[in-house]
Amino acid sequence: EHARWADRLWQAEREHDRLVAGLERRSGSIAAAFDRVCAVLDMLGYTDGDTVTADGQRLRSLFGDLDLLAAESIRQGIWDGLTAPELAACVSALTDTSRSGDDVPLLPPSAAAREALSRMEHSASELRSLEADHHAEQARAPDLGFARTAYRWTSGHSLAAVLAEADLGGGLSAGDFGRAMRPVIDMLPQVALSADEPLDTTARRAAALGRRGVVGYEDPA
Repeated sequence: EHARWADRLWQAEREHDRLVAGLERRSGSIAAAFDRVCAVLDMLGYTDGDTVTADGQRLRSLFGDLDLLAAESIRQGIWDGLTAPELAACVSALTDTSRSGDDVPLLPPSAAAREALSRMEHSASELRSLEADHHAEQARAPDLGFARTAYRWTSGHSLAAVLAEADLGGGLSAGDFGRAMRPVIDMLPQVALSADEPLDTTARRAAALGRRGVVGYEDPA
């Protein structure tokens, strides 16, 4: 009987040691990943050692898997001078994951919006290269699949017109539109908090234009 209990104790100790070792490996992995992210932020000037810089304070107001790209878009002036619909189109590239696969996305008709989206793609590529150099997890590329739809909606086009055009580009249901538009509306106030005039006013206006008729938001009128 004692031998059986001793065997059970020995097995329990082995399981305990296995779990502790796994926890230590995971903790070490998390710490290493955190250090790599900190190195990237330090290189970009969002931190200075253990100190958060003024640019880092702006970054604190942005949330999402492309928050760093959003911060860079503000800092580099990529969104400066854009209208509210143009800004909504650009912000949609940070929040949307297109269902169009390899299809070429329909871009906004605005030349300024297309230029800003192109600059965002270039900035995103530079960020991924920097993340790769520091062996940090690389963020996804911005997705332009919803940019034209967000632009047209915030420009005042009806939902029927927006969906009709989206059908030509691969199809979009009203439910899909609502699910894609809500994150854009949520992101725009974050941009407003992080940006200075006049970009913050443009971001707030874009959010207000986006809310009209979207499920889960009240019409500001």
